[in-house]
Amino acid sequence: MQDEERPRWEPRLSYLVARLERVIRARLSAALERFDISVTQYTVLSVLERRPDLSNAQLARRSYITAQAMHQTVNRLEERGLIARTVSPRHGRIQLTRLTAAGALLLRCCDEAVEGAEGLLFASLGPDDRRRLRRLIQACVDSGARALGGVAGEQ
Repeated sequence: MQDEERPRWEPRLSYLVARLERVIRARLSAALERFDISVTQYTVLSVLERRPDLSNAQLARRSYITAQAMHQTVNRLEERGLIARTVSPRHGRIQLTRLTAAGALLLRCCDEAVEGAEGLLFASLGPDDRRRLRRLIQACVDSGARALGGVAGEQ
């Protein structure tokens, strides 16, 4: 589908979404800096809170990074005692990852910081607009994931 209603001088939606993603990432990085945690590490902890016992490959897909980058991320989080890995009972070569108590505690602190950053980012939107924006973005993520046959919309 073409963006035919868009005047030539108006930016494409994909461009605006990419700009927003950069602004969000910068704000979240700043908010998480005091916890010595990256946005990617925060994402991993958040995913594990909702879905414990994931493999590195599953974590990588849900965190939007490569398996190699996930390996490094998981190693750093494990060194800090924020996650623990165990061997999968179904497949001895796969390690499953879950949050530790320290990881869950840090995640709660980080969530407060991220909520503050999001509050600033979306301050111009009222509650109804935020809910509508969330639904619209989720619909785009879901349709994009279906088109790619992937898990992009999963959390």
